[in-house]
Amino acid sequence: MKKKQSSLKLKVLFNASVVLSGLKSPKGGSGKLFSLMQSGQIEGKISEIIFDEILRHCEKLELPTKDVVSKCLALFGKFLSAPNEKVVGEYKKIVTDEGDAHILASCHEEKLKYLVTLDKKHLLVLKGKIKGLKIFTPGELIELLSSWV
Repeated sequence: MKKKQSSLKLKVLFNASVVLSGLKSPKGGSGKLFSLMQSGQIEGKISEIIFDEILRHCEKLELPTKDVVSKCLALFGKFLSAPNEKVVGEYKKIVTDEGDAHILASCHEEKLKYLVTLDKKHLLVLKGKIKGLKIFTPGELIELLSSWV
């Protein structure tokens, strides 16, 4: 039996990799997540730190900074505050790259149960290892959502 999820909107933390991918290729999986956000099926979140990371990498992908800023504001609205350093420190013990601890700390502080990322090396390897957090690729999240319809 398929779950009815129409009344619940998933709140999902987007890693910078997914945002950049969606901006670069709107027809790919990451871009499809943006469409799901715009139609109100999911609520995407990014933190100030993730936004800074997006800005640091956008020019490498030939994405104009001005366009990236306006699209991120339109998609995500207000950004989450940077997580508490103590919480980040706790997650540094779990991640293979300490630079990613802020992502897990943001999920923890904001009580977000879903993280979408393309980072196979550092974040997707943590699937099933963090209680209360489900980590997906864009394609996996789209598949999950389509099973609820």
